[in-house]
Amino acid sequence: MKKATHRLKVAACLSAAAAMQACASATFVPTGGAYPAKAVDCDIAVFSSSLPDRDYEEMGIVEGQGDMWKAELADILPKLKEEACLAGGDAIIMQSNDTFAEGKEGIRVQRVTATVIRWRSE
Repeated sequence: MKKATHRLKVAACLSAAAAMQACASATFVPTGGAYPAKAVDCDIAVFSSSLPDRDYEEMGIVEGQGDMWKAELADILPKLKEEACLAGGDAIIMQSNDTFAEGKEGIRVQRVTATVIRWRSE
């Protein structure tokens, strides 16, 4: 009986450790000019089904990824917007959204790519 209880405790600890590993993150790669960073929570417009109707400059690409229970667009989008703010951007244009299984365990992963843009002054 003690061995069964011990195994349950070990399994619970391993499950908790695995659960803490779920995350969402994003990385910005500049491809254009550099601009001063904005506040992390700045207002970033998101274009997913059409292009902006005003002139803009492409600043770079932002790629976000989430896994396990953080693999939804709603979890990843705030990270994309944070990176766009830190890059000095005004908006992002969504490019790709891929979901796949990773590793032997088949952990669900979602990867999202967007272009960070800045409005041109008129």
